[in-house]
Amino acid sequence: MNRHLLLAMPFVVATITTQSATAQSRHERKARELEESAQPKALAGGVTFATPVPMDRCFEAVLNQLKRQGHDIETADREAGRIVTVMAISGSHYQTGARILVTFIKDSATQNSLRVAVTSQKRKKLLTTEPWSDPKVDEEASTSVARQLEEALKAL
Repeated sequence: MNRHLLLAMPFVVATITTQSATAQSRHERKARELEESAQPKALAGGVTFATPVPMDRCFEAVLNQLKRQGHDIETADREAGRIVTVMAISGSHYQTGARILVTFIKDSATQNSLRVAVTSQKRKKLLTTEPWSDPKVDEEASTSVARQLEEALKAL
């Protein structure tokens, strides 16, 4: 009997120590969920248009146009062909966050397609801050931003 206890003891100790090392407090878990809910997520939808501007000039022009419109840039990755703006938050207790996702698709050496998606998320910020809802594509805002970007690219 004692021999079995001696053999089982290392497994019990290992199980207890790994569970306590990976355990998170409720506050840590809530903070992690809140942070993850604010991260940009790829979504289907948005407005797609084609432009005859080469990829490098197109990327720079779109990036500069977004900056001129007053948007802060969260990520701008030329290799991945993606620009994401920082979430613009409006409201006090019932907040809405909006961000712009621009995806570049290289069709040929001189032809590119751009997919513009304006996403919105909602949350309550009362006694505690709740995580953001799943993002939804705002088609009307996406069309408006796509038109502005298309006009800026035509001016090149």
